[in-house]
Amino acid sequence: MTIMDDRGTTPPANRSFATQMALITKLLRKRFDQRARSMTLSDGKPLTRAQWRVLAAVHLREGATQREIAELLDIGTVATGQTIDRLEGSQWVERRPDQSDRRVKRLYLKPQAMPVLERLGLLGDREDQSAMVGISSEDMARLGALLETIIENLLSAEDDGPAD
Repeated sequence: MTIMDDRGTTPPANRSFATQMALITKLLRKRFDQRARSMTLSDGKPLTRAQWRVLAAVHLREGATQREIAELLDIGTVATGQTIDRLEGSQWVERRPDQSDRRVKRLYLKPQAMPVLERLGLLGDREDQSAMVGISSEDMARLGALLETIIENLLSAEDDGPAD
């Protein structure tokens, strides 16, 4: 049985590593989403998590297909397509035909998206800084190295096959 505190979280002494990581991820995402909502699309509606994630993914993988973006973000192609439609309607993303296969559409950012991406980047940097208050640069470097080791361990464990 999991014990919860008055904020709906497990008290620190009872948190497993996986619970700690999930809680950190949840808190970072919640804080970032709250701040990203201040940004709006051309229709005046707030930028949603799905929209900023797709926008960032297209920025990182410009020229990717809708399917590739969906796989990168681990979301369905239909949901990705709907989000891209909104971003395209706001003049932030455009679909262009692939040079070798006209049936395939590739995704590219439009210049209007750059100020939003810059603001999202600054917002992410501020959230990182808020999370790291009181932690020395040496401890952060050590934490980063430890997390990379954990990532490598988990990637290696994927190859081990199913558990008994």
